[in-house]
Amino acid sequence: MRILEGHQGWDNSVSRKDLVERVNDHCPLFPIHEREIRRVIKHLVEQHATWIGSGAKGYFMIQTDQELLAACKYYHGYALSLLHVEAKLRKMSLAKLVGQLSLEFAP
Repeated sequence: MRILEGHQGWDNSVSRKDLVERVNDHCPLFPIHEREIRRVIKHLVEQHATWIGSGAKGYFMIQTDQELLAACKYYHGYALSLLHVEAKLRKMSLAKLVGQLSLEFAP
């Protein structure tokens, strides 16, 4: 969080590579891989409502409604891309897969 707090707003994003390097500079004996950093960021967003955005430029602390929308758009596109891969693997249309998912998540 200390590193991310220095990256307020989209224009001040820190690349994933730089974030990994900076985290590992603090503790070189026990290097942390990018996957673990992504897991921690996901936890901070989901469990602690921390406004960490992600985009093509890297990670940043969301400061504006526009940045929030941009981060959500990025995540939305990523999610749709993954669903498209799943649909191809299952040999079905994306629409059919999304319909099945809506049934799975319906209360």
